[in-house]
Amino acid sequence: MKMTNKDSIELVRKYSEEMPSVVAAKVLNDLAAFYFSSEQKKMTKDNEIYLTIVRESQNPSESFTNEDEEDKAVTNHPKRYLNKSGIEAIDIIELFVSGMNGGSAFNLGTAVKYLSRLGKKTTNVREEWNKVLWYMNRFIDTDFVVVEN
Repeated sequence: MKMTNKDSIELVRKYSEEMPSVVAAKVLNDLAAFYFSSEQKKMTKDNEIYLTIVRESQNPSESFTNEDEEDKAVTNHPKRYLNKSGIEAIDIIELFVSGMNGGSAFNLGTAVKYLSRLGKKTTNVREEWNKVLWYMNRFIDTDFVVVEN
């Protein structure tokens, strides 16, 4: 299935409407605007999106009190990755990494995964932001090996 940049941004916006973390939702929407604009851009450590992730990893501005222990054991379609409109985090992750390969796709996709569930799986918000930051650092800093056939 092909989507336009505008449709991609709209899908992320619709998904993020139901995210418990307002800050993570804003970061996810900002990432969508950044990556799905008409120009292909490279994330840097002076980008405001990245700086927000750093700030939140050091001093989270939100806290959450509910952990769903039963949902942690669910493999297919856990609630923490699904919103009421039927959009799953995997849909958003695949959208972000479309056209990427290897480590870049894995690291950006994993950062998006942690953003998408922030406030749903665990009450340890700092740990979740640190995971987002760790994968974003890998995404920005790592030159991946390209294996040719």
